Amino acid sequence: MIRVAQPLDAEFIRALWLRADNRVFLDPPAEGQIEEAIAVGDLLLWLDATEPVGFALIVEWLPRVLGLREFAVSRPGLGRPFLEALMTEVFTRRQAHRLGLDCTADNSRALRFFESAGFQREGVWRECWQRPSGDWVDCVFMSMLEREWQTRGPWPPLAAPVRSS
Repeated sequence: MIRVAQPLDAEFIRALWLRADNRVFLDPPAEGQIEEAIAVGDLLLWLDATEPVGFALIVEWLPRVLGLREFAVSRPGLGRPFLEALMTEVFTRRQAHRLGLDCTADNSRALRFFESAGFQREGVWRECWQRPSGDWVDCVFMSMLEREWQTRGPWPPLAAPVRSS
């Protein structure tokens, strides 16, 4: 189930956002960013029964043009149902025309994940993000339009990783 985050959810969000496996791909939250996003309703939680297991930060870039700023889940297997619920939220309740996102070009798992959901690659921003380590990395910009979401059909299974002999 998806719901708007509440002030009591801030610590869960902060801990997941700053978890070691997420830090390499997510900007660390600025001071007060989580609380501000909660206050305006831009932070959404994914719940497994009653426990939060993921979060997403949605921002409005332009009217009806939204951006998926951050997206994280606490364990494998939760990303697909969360993203599916998130797209339903964005394209139905929030009546978005477009949902965009970017991810680092070296995050092949995320690129495959979003492409399998129907997102289209739109381009590469060269050295657009500096990791906390100081390294600059390219970012791939992707998006899905509401009409693509409406007509995309069932989410195909993820392809198995190619293993070399």
